[in-house]
Amino acid sequence: MECGLIQEGHTILENYRLNQEYLQKIKPSNIDMIIVGHMHIDHIGLIPSLYKNGKCNARIIVPKYSTAILETMLLDSAYINTRDVELLNHKRGTAYQPLYTEDDVHYVMQYVEEYESNEVIALSDSCSIRYTPAGHILLSQQIELFITCNGHTKKLLFTSDLGNTITQDSRVYVEKFQPVNTAQIAFVESTYSAASRTLTKEDFQKDMEKIKTVITQFCIDSSNRVLIPTFSLDRCPYMLWILYSLFGKDKDFHVPIIVDSPLTINLLNIYSSILQGEKKEIFDQVMSWENLQLITEPEESKAAISDPSSKVILSSSGMLTAGRSIKWCQSILPRYSDCILFCGYTGENTLGWKIKHSKQQKTISINGKPIPNRCQIVNLKSFSSHMQHQELVKYYKGIHCDKIYLVHGNTKDVLEFQKELSKEIHDSLRTTKVIVPTKGTKISL
Repeated sequence: MECGLIQEGHTILENYRLNQEYLQKIKPSNIDMIIVGHMHIDHIGLIPSLYKNGKCNARIIVPKYSTAILETMLLDSAYINTRDVELLNHKRGTAYQPLYTEDDVHYVMQYVEEYESNEVIALSDSCSIRYTPAGHILLSQQIELFITCNGHTKKLLFTSDLGNTITQDSRVYVEKFQPVNTAQIAFVESTYSAASRTLTKEDFQKDMEKIKTVITQFCIDSSNRVLIPTFSLDRCPYMLWILYSLFGKDKDFHVPIIVDSPLTINLLNIYSSILQGEKKEIFDQVMSWENLQLITEPEESKAAISDPSSKVILSSSGMLTAGRSIKWCQSILPRYSDCILFCGYTGENTLGWKIKHSKQQKTISINGKPIPNRCQIVNLKSFSSHMQHQELVKYYKGIHCDKIYLVHGNTKDVLEFQKELSKEIHDSLRTTKVIVPTKGTKISL
């Protein structure tokens, strides 16, 4: 059930070793199917590694219309991994091999099968699935898995990542979250299970006002720059819509909105090809905005970075771990008059995290070089695409099932969440067990 790239390490080498260790625990020849809920790289990023050297011929099950996104994300991951391994080998005199290459990605695509949501699909005599919208990103799905053995059918629910229901009305390209009410066993995400992860619609409105104020202050009134580091998949199209909704109808707004990321632009083209109806109309309005400029070529990017005039820049990656956003950061960070506007999660010890938490430091190291730490930092609180604490409790306590396994979250937070959810279920006069699995946990159907 999915096979994501591990990105928890503090260095390229640590991440490489963590992924290799994980892959050694898997026997690819024993896999019949890989069922994917959505296309973030932490859910799909190791799939091509399973197929190297003909070790795997499993079917890859994905939501309808998502094959092009899958291929684009994996090709980008292969490029980054190959580059990182080459850098490691050059620095350390080693002979590490990439987790997979672009050729491996192209090979894998022959195994991909797309299926519609809200329909029960028989994948074999003993296995059926139903995709149900998760509301996380475009085409993201929960997975209902029906397993039949000796005439008895059991239903498993894998939520994959769930969407932020507080802000779902603003996420115009994403299908609305639909709850699943029954299963024998549920495997549920717990990314933001901490009680501190609370959010209201008022919080979102305050952030919208903050975006408008920041761009007005820095770009319109002072003719300076605002960098918005974004994830290429989903976050950039979303932020483009937010900017358009705030400024798109203002005939006096002439600030360039620059998207500087080849991956992002490839994904925008895919969005254009798969969106339909009202979603496509909204997308086309945004993409035809005369303020919007798309940059793909390196020389264009260098020229834009060297130009200190007024502009809003959306560039990946969102955590400033790689990509052209780092080059923009090197230019903007030393300038008191510029601003970095963070609109999402930044993992601990990433460059984005260091900038957010190191305002008192005079310099910040970027690629081994100390950069003056002077620009203004603004952090939005409500733009997470994950379901928040109070909504997780509400959803999970309403699922009628025998067992709930909490996955995909910080251990300390998940253990606290287990206690809270268990009490909520007990108070509802039901007997569902809430379990935090460990590496040794075995699950019997």
